[in-house]
Amino acid sequence: MSRIKEAFENKKAFIAFLTGGDPDIETTENLIIAMANEGVSLIEIGIPFSDPIAEGPVIQEADERALSAGTTTDKLFDMVKRVRTKTNVPLVFMTYINPVYVYGKDKFFKNCSEAGIDGVIVPDVPFEEKGELQPFCTKYGVELVSMIAPTSKDRVQVIAKDAEGFLYCVSSLGVTGVRSEIKNDIGELIKQVKESLCVFCNYLNSVL
Repeated sequence: MSRIKEAFENKKAFIAFLTGGDPDIETTENLIIAMANEGVSLIEIGIPFSDPIAEGPVIQEADERALSAGTTTDKLFDMVKRVRTKTNVPLVFMTYINPVYVYGKDKFFKNCSEAGIDGVIVPDVPFEEKGELQPFCTKYGVELVSMIAPTSKDRVQVIAKDAEGFLYCVSSLGVTGVRSEIKNDIGELIKQVKESLCVFCNYLNSVL
């Protein structure tokens, strides 16, 4: 059983996020260990990027601080390796396709596997183009987390039944950040996802 699947064994999981290298690698490492020790179920580590199109000002500024501090993908891999000697908490990289391409897809996912990264989230790769990354994820045993947004609508069932790791349900449109209210019906979105998964499970039971 994968570490991500174990995190959801009790149905609910608390997922934390931090930008890798903000304000520096050492602090990031200490924060991950502290969060794991306090019972966080899964930790997302953002790989800092100069053009984080899905992020609002808070994470944009965190990325800028991390990059200014000299954070690189290789330094994050080294940090994750150290973390893995201290905790077994599931770790997921949140990144964009450009850094993966520049680093090299095969090399990136190979290093993810060797460092102890359990999954990746790449928000600017739509479901229909996941074939760009899926072969490398499968090759190295890294789970590619799919995203569902309020605009997914008719695509929810297709995305849900093909998901691995966990489904990342986006609660609102636009970039990340503080909001006074969430205008989309997140409850309805979750209901659609659950119904889609039930339909898929019933189909499997009927053909097995």
